[in-house]
Amino acid sequence: MEIKVGFIGCGGIANAHMNALSKIEGVKFVGMCDIDENRAKIASEKFGGEVYTDYEKMLSELNLDVCYICLPPFAHKGQEELCIEKGIPFLVEKPIHLNKNKAKKILEKIKEKNLITAVGYQDRYQDIIDYIKPFFSEGNLGFFTGWWVGGMPGVYWWRRKEMSGGQVVEQTTHIFDMSRYLLGEPVEVFAVKKTGLMMDVENYDVEDASAVSVYFEDGTFGIIFSGCFLKVPGKCGIDFYFKDKVIEYTERYKIKINYGNKIEEIYEKGDLLLKENTAFIEAVKTKNPSLIKSSYEDAYKTLIFTLCANEAMEKKKVIKIKY
Repeated sequence: MEIKVGFIGCGGIANAHMNALSKIEGVKFVGMCDIDENRAKIASEKFGGEVYTDYEKMLSELNLDVCYICLPPFAHKGQEELCIEKGIPFLVEKPIHLNKNKAKKILEKIKEKNLITAVGYQDRYQDIIDYIKPFFSEGNLGFFTGWWVGGMPGVYWWRRKEMSGGQVVEQTTHIFDMSRYLLGEPVEVFAVKKTGLMMDVENYDVEDASAVSVYFEDGTFGIIFSGCFLKVPGKCGIDFYFKDKVIEYTERYKIKINYGNKIEEIYEKGDLLLKENTAFIEAVKTKNPSLIKSSYEDAYKTLIFTLCANEAMEKKKVIKIKY
């Protein structure tokens, strides 16, 4: 069965998806759209597909089976809505939006159409996460600390909070999402931030560092740290403190489990984007959304989680999380 694919946005993450899709039998690239025509042309020359600079024109002219929406956070301006209107299943990169009300309306339309969707939280597809997930049903986790501390991404829009949402929403969202995936739903957050470390960066208004305290339905709690100020290697992952073990998860790399009398280390070996894209394409082929580990509905909850963290940061008070 042939699956005709179109892309809205042909930048770095889009090309990563294209590389993965090129390894999946039956996928045919038919449309490449980007406001930078040269980017769309480069993608078309490598993978195939007609070149567009207007996504509305592409979605009107081509009969797509699926669409990939790979845009900066600020650029979501009707792409999902048009896919829904035309009944085209789509995979959208995180974060799904910066406006929670618009994201909620998109979700409602998805439910009305019963449309298959996926969101780019590829970390959920890790073998090492499958290995440790059963531990979280044992009920003996004390607390956790999460980390995404490193340097600042080079793209211009990232350093403007109104364009990226800030580090928590755009980058550390992977850590927030993983905490939801393993621990369940958070109920409230409190946050603090620090600025003043990035005075040498022009047109920058994102917090340099933050710490978000999170409380979950079952009483478990944790703190998730973010920082984009480092000039040296940082840390990315989550440390989980159980009654009978400590699990150190290094994002997309390995887990280290200390049982006291022994230490177990397991390394991630899978191609996460290939797994994620295979699941999405197979879900569309078979009309089986259960194959997808992060749907738009699920990712909407992670968006609200991170937006509440931002709100707590600004208001300096505890924020209740309401979906």
